[in-house]
Amino acid sequence: MKKLLMLCYYFPPLGMGGVQRPAKFAKYLQCYGWQPTVVTVEPIAYWAQDPELLHELSSLRIIRTESLDPQRLWQKYTPSTPSAAAPLSGAPSVARRVLEQAMAFCLMPDSKILWKRPLLRRIQRLLQEESFDALYTTSPPHSVHLIGRRIARRYGLKWVADFRDSWAGGVVVREPTRVHREWNRWLQQAVLKQADAVLAVSQGIADQLKAPLAGSAKIHLIPNGFDPEDFPSSQAADSFFTFCHCGSVTRFSDPTVVLRALDWIRRKEPAVYERIRLLFVGLDATGKLNRQVAELGLADHVSHCGYTSHRKALQRLMNSQALLLVARGADNAHFIPGKTWEYLASGKPILALTDVPDTAEVLLKSGAARLCAPDDPVECAQAMSALCQNQCSWFQPKKDFINRYDRRLQTGQLAAVLDAL
Repeated sequence: MKKLLMLCYYFPPLGMGGVQRPAKFAKYLQCYGWQPTVVTVEPIAYWAQDPELLHELSSLRIIRTESLDPQRLWQKYTPSTPSAAAPLSGAPSVARRVLEQAMAFCLMPDSKILWKRPLLRRIQRLLQEESFDALYTTSPPHSVHLIGRRIARRYGLKWVADFRDSWAGGVVVREPTRVHREWNRWLQQAVLKQADAVLAVSQGIADQLKAPLAGSAKIHLIPNGFDPEDFPSSQAADSFFTFCHCGSVTRFSDPTVVLRALDWIRRKEPAVYERIRLLFVGLDATGKLNRQVAELGLADHVSHCGYTSHRKALQRLMNSQALLLVARGADNAHFIPGKTWEYLASGKPILALTDVPDTAEVLLKSGAARLCAPDDPVECAQAMSALCQNQCSWFQPKKDFINRYDRRLQTGQLAAVLDAL
C-alpha cells in the first residue's frame, strides 16, 4: 500500500466545516490503496470542538505538533467562561479585532505560518524514520501550502495542493495593502508552479488557479461532498413546519432578509405564521442575530442553538421540514458553502437566497432548491409560505446528480490523481 503524508492545520477534534474534507479523504483513502498519515496541530481551548469526529478515524495515524501562531496562544492563555465551549455569538472583541489586524499586516500569508518551525522539525524526524510516496496539503490556512512546498523540495516528494477556498485577490480575506495583495499573488503562483497536482473545490476556483499557469492540466476539480454514513434517520415531525439553517451566520450568510420575510408572513398571513418555525444551528459570527430577532418580535418563532457537533447538526437538519441556505458573494462568484452537499443529500427541499453564480448553478442542477433574490424579503416570504402549504412542484431532486458528490467517490478521484503523479 502506498503512503501519503497529509498536512492539515484544521483537523478533528477541531470542528467547523473546514475539517470535513481532509478527514473524509483520510477515512476512505485506504479503500483505494493509500495509507494516510496526518500531521496536524495539538488541540487547544478552541470554541469549535467536535471530538465525535475522531470516532471514525480511530485506526488513522495522527501526529500532532505545537504551533506558535498568535490565535492559538490567545486561546491558550485567555481565561475561558463556562459558555465559551459552544457560544451562541462569536462577534470578536475589540482586542481580538486589533490582534487580527496586526496579524494580517505582519504575517504572510496568514498567522499559521508560525506553524512552520515546529512542523519542519517534526517532519524531519518522521522522514528520517520512514519514506512516503506523496505529500498532500490543504488550505486554508494557505501558509500550509508554503510549508508543504519547502518539504516537497527538500525531500523530493510528489505534492498535491488542495484549495478549499480562494487565496490571492482579497475575496475571502481582505489584504490590508496593495503590497500584501501582490505578495499573496506571488506566493500563490510559486505554489501552483511547484505542486505536481492542484485540487479545487469549485470550477470557478479551478479557473482562477489555471489563469496564471495558462490553463495547466495539473488543476483538478474535486468538489466538497457528503458522507452517507453521517446521516441519521428523521424523527417524528411535530405540528410545526421548521426551516433549518445549519452553519455559521457570517457576512456571507446574513439572514436578515429571512427574518424580514417571516415578519411579512406574520403581518400578511397570520395562519401560516403560526405554523412556521426558524431554527439556526451554528455560531452567529456577526453578533446580531438574536438582537434582530428580538427587535422584530419573532422570538417565539425563531430559535438559535449555537455551535454543536456535526452529528447533532445533521440530526436537527433531518428533523426539519425544509432547509435555508443564504449565500451572498458579490465579490466572490465561486463561493459554494460546504453544507450545500449535505443539504442536497438530506432529501429536504431547500430555500436558497443567493446571488453567487457557482452556488446557484449547483442548486438549480440538483432539482432540490427554490432560488430567491438575497435582498427581496417578499419573494422569500412567498416561497416560505408556499413550502409551508406543500406547494413545491419544483422539488424534483436528481439523485444521479447528487450522488456524484459522495465522499467515497471523491476520495477515489483523489486517489486517481495520486496514482498518476
